[in-house]
Amino acid sequence: MSDGLGFSLAQLRYFVVSAEVGNISEAAERLCASQSTVSSAVMRLERQLGVQLLLRHHARGVTLTPSGRHLLREARDLLGRARNLKARGDALAGGAVGRLDVGFLASLAPFLLPGVHRLARQRYADLRLTFHEEPADRLAALLGEGRCELAVTYDFLAGDARFHALAEMPVHAVLAEDDPLGGSGPVELAALAARPLITPNTPDDIRHAEKLFADAGVPLPRVIGATSVETVRGLVAAGSGFALMHQRGRATTTLDGGRVRTVAIADDLPPASLGVAMMPGLAMSGRGMAFLDVLGSVVPAGPSGPAGPPHPNLGRASP
Repeated sequence: MSDGLGFSLAQLRYFVVSAEVGNISEAAERLCASQSTVSSAVMRLERQLGVQLLLRHHARGVTLTPSGRHLLREARDLLGRARNLKARGDALAGGAVGRLDVGFLASLAPFLLPGVHRLARQRYADLRLTFHEEPADRLAALLGEGRCELAVTYDFLAGDARFHALAEMPVHAVLAEDDPLGGSGPVELAALAARPLITPNTPDDIRHAEKLFADAGVPLPRVIGATSVETVRGLVAAGSGFALMHQRGRATTTLDGGRVRTVAIADDLPPASLGVAMMPGLAMSGRGMAFLDVLGSVVPAGPSGPAGPPHPNLGRASP
């Protein structure tokens, strides 16, 4: 689709330099172009703008017409803004400078986001992080709409996005501190299923719970949905049921003063990979690489340790 302008920044530059030096030949030398190229470019610009910009004097160079004098300042301003735009693009692509929008899976944000924000301020003073805490379906939409460059999530929620794993996170049970179940070691999923399962009330969380129980060959217990991880922990502490989580918090006290504890699962359940998702074909910016550096320092290592540094392909567009 045509932009309707009909002229280019190169033509404007040829006109500005010619006007400044007052000679097409000298302008061509300064621009590293042939005299005919510069002369033709300025004449095309005049035709496209519909005004004469320069008066040509045989053997005496060129001078500005009244119209050319009016347009010279605007041409300089436009070229200056174009240079600023290029410099801004270079900074965004190559350095940890400016704003970076990052999506966070809502159930992960309380465990990771505060540490990420604190460490990012220490390591990258010029990086401005803007966080979007959302359920998995909204994260996918934010990535697809270009509103977020990266999303911190699990592999089983990444969908069609390109995913880079940072750590393997085993599933564990969260029980009330005074719950006798699991007091002597890992607990079987079948024993847990005698009571309600408390989980964030999103389709993705519920589907994941269904798959975990199906893989273990255990019927899914009654499900109690909650709107946040902290509400889940509070209900568990109150004795309303148990929860299954991949993320492990350090605090054992809930907001209302209850207490919870974590217990290993005896069943052989697959871990989840925690990492970042981004749209296929998108080259990661310098800001994105800086964020990965920070996130990799905050994400806890699972039994198999961290999944390693960012893959080189995350730094450039996929073919």
